[in-house]
Amino acid sequence: QRNVTAAIQRLAGFQLSNGGFSYWSGMREADDWGTSYAGHFLLEAEKKGYVLPVSFKSKWIAYQQKIAKQWYYEFSYHNDIAQAYRLYTLALAGNPDLPSMNRLRETASISNEAKLRLAATYALVKQTQAGLSLLSKSKIDDNSYDGYYYGSADRNRAMALETLILLGQRNKAFAVAKTLAKNLSSNEWMSTQTTAYALNAMAKFAKYNGGSGINVVYTNAKKQ
Repeated sequence: QRNVTAAIQRLAGFQLSNGGFSYWSGMREADDWGTSYAGHFLLEAEKKGYVLPVSFKSKWIAYQQKIAKQWYYEFSYHNDIAQAYRLYTLALAGNPDLPSMNRLRETASISNEAKLRLAATYALVKQTQAGLSLLSKSKIDDNSYDGYYYGSADRNRAMALETLILLGQRNKAFAVAKTLAKNLSSNEWMSTQTTAYALNAMAKFAKYNGGSGINVVYTNAKKQ
């Protein structure tokens, strides 16, 4: 609780007058990914009962809505995933932008990551068929990634896991969760964003599978 409260207070200093968030303290321009990332954290914190900075939410929503409507596809920057994530956060905040969602869905050659994040967005607004259609055109466990927006194979895997949970794909979700859990338990280095998304997705997976516990059998020194 102390750490979450401190993070909320710290992030308040990153929000600019236009509602966006800078990536580093003192910068005067909002960062596409950082604005969605910070907003995502604050929305999740609010759901858990934490108090957000005054006027944070309304200013942030207005900024996200404005940028979503102004967005156009720049293939060289792979900014489709940034738009998909922005639209996801708007849906999470209860302010979905369906015209922009449909525009992105109809954009040719969008990335696998963007399809999966957009599928999750449709799931949030209860348009399951649109989400499943995007899912059918995506690779679930794809080790490729674009580092421009701080991606990694496991971060994308974690985002895919959340999509599968939202769309009710239990068996596919279990397979992805198994791989993600193995990688989380390894000694391999993970970035802050990869760790955050992986833990968030695994927490959602645990909740998705119910809180009644599981039956296990373990062996120690050849004894069960």
